[in-house]
Amino acid sequence: MIVLDTSVVSYIFNEDDRASYYLAQAHGRRAVISFQTLEELWHGVYAGGWGKRRKNQLVGHIRQYTVIWSTAELVDICAQLRAERKAAGRTLQSADAWIAATAIMLQCPLASHDRDFSGIPGLEVMQAP
Repeated sequence: MIVLDTSVVSYIFNEDDRASYYLAQAHGRRAVISFQTLEELWHGVYAGGWGKRRKNQLVGHIRQYTVIWSTAELVDICAQLRAERKAAGRTLQSADAWIAATAIMLQCPLASHDRDFSGIPGLEVMQAP
């Protein structure tokens, strides 16, 4: 299993050149996304004023992923993670904390192009060189 961050899902959806590294990392693994990634994708749709055709393309793309929804366990992991990062002098935005906590809970790597995830104890980050 592998958790894909919003940036990675966007690269894959948009057939961006940066997607190739992440597709190789995800090959043979079950790709999942956090509910937070789903929200961020839809925020981009509404903020960008996408038309019906493009929205439908995104819906089709999202179907290939399993969405991990919030649970009491995930809430606990996320809250602890944010508190630990703050105590270490490295703030982590709530949105990123949900995504990182999802990978930590599932004990699987997180594929992300975002440097904010580096140095989080217990989180394996797969990031393009």
